Amino acid sequence: MIRPHASHLRLVANKTAARTSAIPRPDIAPINAVQTALHQVSRLMRDAVDESIDEPLRSMVLEHLKTGGKQIRARTALEAAAALGIEPQEVVGVAAACEFLHNATLVHDDLQDGDTVRRGEPTVWVRHGMAQAINVGDVMLMMSTLVLRESEFSPAVRWAIAEAISRRAVDTAAGQSLELALLKNGWLDRTRYLRAACGKSGPFFALPIEAAAICAGIDAIEARAIGNATLGLGALFQVRDDILDVFGDKGRGDAGNDLKEGKVSALVIGHLEASPSDHEKLKETLLRAREHTTPDEIQMWTRRFRESGGLDRACGMAIALSQDIVQAPALDAEPNLRELTRRTAETILKPLSTLATQ
Repeated sequence: MIRPHASHLRLVANKTAARTSAIPRPDIAPINAVQTALHQVSRLMRDAVDESIDEPLRSMVLEHLKTGGKQIRARTALEAAAALGIEPQEVVGVAAACEFLHNATLVHDDLQDGDTVRRGEPTVWVRHGMAQAINVGDVMLMMSTLVLRESEFSPAVRWAIAEAISRRAVDTAAGQSLELALLKNGWLDRTRYLRAACGKSGPFFALPIEAAAICAGIDAIEARAIGNATLGLGALFQVRDDILDVFGDKGRGDAGNDLKEGKVSALVIGHLEASPSDHEKLKETLLRAREHTTPDEIQMWTRRFRESGGLDRACGMAIALSQDIVQAPALDAEPNLRELTRRTAETILKPLSTLATQ
């Protein structure tokens, strides 16, 4: 069993949170409370790994977790809870579950895409081989529900959260599968791209919000609808990530990794909408083995994406997604969650503010 530490496990048994979401507050969550809870999330995750996983796998998981990351999904769970009237530290276990699931998919994603750098460090499969990377990802998938075992929420609440975790994980795998199939099937259109992006990345924004709603006593069906209303945040994050892969720094090595790995990105979609005559030439680059894609070729497509208006179209895609998200009818009854969603979308968009020319 995970050793209970009072400083990082203060979940209240059978708690029905006082609902304060009817009136928006100036500050959705006190910054200090969320930051303190984030530290507790990291500590709980380390303790859970120490208590539950044997060597040599334990060290590999801890090595990956030490690379850090922005903990966006955990923070979203903590801020969503606060928006619904729950103290952030009361959902530390839920936030840790979201982080375990997210990190599991990152390890598998790096292996599938052949990425060698994550968060400025060698990826798990580079350090330990493909087989061990699968083990690391698999065990963190299991930890996402196992970490809930010390939660003092009622068994019914814990089961509802565990069900949400499994459902969102299924959706993520389906989205990842679709993304991997886009190029192979020649599906280089905006509709399929957005469906893949929403499916792959959306659940990791929807899950923490849905789980926080369940903890606040909101009916599971309504909580799921609220989570679904925020799926677009994942698509927005994916579009932003695609753009920064070429025109920014994602901490994954040299620019243009998506082109090297043959990914159908927002930039690819935007460019082909603006310059359909480049379809075969761009597809040829994407189908080429990553080691045969030269720096000169990356620079050429970078220039073409900007000149054709493909970059502007991709940025416009992000703006349209952000506008749709904050207007979702499912958030009408929860103005604090709407404000949180608006702020999150604004934060995701911020790095793109200087890129588009229109």
